[in-house]
Amino acid sequence: MLIKQTAPMKLLHVVGDSRFGGVAWIILGLGRIAQAEGWQVDILTIDPVFQAAVLRNGLGLVDLDVIRRDIRPLWDLKGLVRLRDFLRKGSYRIVHTHTSKGGFVGRLAARMAGVPVIVHTAHGFAFHESSPRSTRLFYSSLERMASRWCDRIVCVSEFHHRWALELGMCHPSRILAIPNGVADVAGQSRADPGETRRRLGAKAGDAIVLSMARLAGDKGLQYLIEAAAMIRPGARTARLVIGGDGPDRARLEDMTRRLGVADRVRFLGFRQDVGDLLRACDLVALPSLREGLSMFLLEAMAAGKPVVATNIGSHRELAAQAEMARLVPPTDSKALSDAIQKLIQDPSLMARLGAGGRALFERRYTEGRMLNAYRDLYRELLESKRGAARRVYAGAAHAPRQPEGGVL
Repeated sequence: MLIKQTAPMKLLHVVGDSRFGGVAWIILGLGRIAQAEGWQVDILTIDPVFQAAVLRNGLGLVDLDVIRRDIRPLWDLKGLVRLRDFLRKGSYRIVHTHTSKGGFVGRLAARMAGVPVIVHTAHGFAFHESSPRSTRLFYSSLERMASRWCDRIVCVSEFHHRWALELGMCHPSRILAIPNGVADVAGQSRADPGETRRRLGAKAGDAIVLSMARLAGDKGLQYLIEAAAMIRPGARTARLVIGGDGPDRARLEDMTRRLGVADRVRFLGFRQDVGDLLRACDLVALPSLREGLSMFLLEAMAAGKPVVATNIGSHRELAAQAEMARLVPPTDSKALSDAIQKLIQDPSLMARLGAGGRALFERRYTEGRMLNAYRDLYRELLESKRGAARRVYAGAAHAPRQPEGGVL
């Protein structure tokens, strides 16, 4: 007879060494909804900021150094074996992997360990729309291989879902889109916007342009700084505020000095008061070369802020649904500068874009909608595995008995 499971359902999110950011907020939310179902939720991360957030949220922390961003074949192989051995002992019913490296190593280890349900969320691809064809083919072939080791791949935008199918990354039945969603962080803020603006160095009448991102080349911040240097003096001084940290910080700071805009560009480092910053700013800029579906962009929409962004696929997906942003070509500093300046000089346009973004957020991009979709996916996959197990059991129970002493 089948034995009823009495131990808590165990779920592990595999991340690795990726820095705390938008992906982390999604994982913490997924952890909360699974805990509400009575599940045990653990998160494998070695980033100290993420680890602290895991513990603050009452989730289980797996401090296992087995996945790092850099490709190091021998080290990666050892990490794979260690993770496989850990999963064999862990009795996890679901392993949910995140990031490109975490997804490749984590899915293979989970499959080798015999984990019943394996899910991977592609928060973006390791290439962008302007990447060389050879780069796209290389990484899509790796994803095609890794897709065989999981039950479902989740894309965080409809654009990436279509693109994955076009690239042949997996069978259509194994991939779906669950667009990102966010909490209304600006609506939850209680800080005085005027005081926040003063702390950011803004004077009366200044326009604060806010950007939040990992300070790395694919976020396009060098083009935003060039754009800031091109903005002509006018009735309102544009002050660029950049939140986040990363490997390019020193280079970007040096760039502001070389371009003579260090007095109008402020680097904040890693911040968790995104809601306060959004309430205090006038508009948001996202010069990214690639994104899955930017959590910061969705938060800006929730805050009712107008947006200037590059016309990459996921940004086009949002702008096609509502008048909420002005899109410009990637790497085009002049177009970025012109769009920011036009908004600063047109308060009614800023208000219209902000209202359009807020309405779109409420319709399609709330955190609750996203989390419920993941919960439904978990339940569907668990039920399908239970159904398969019942069919195997029933088949074995009705199979003809072998005669004693040998095989027919």
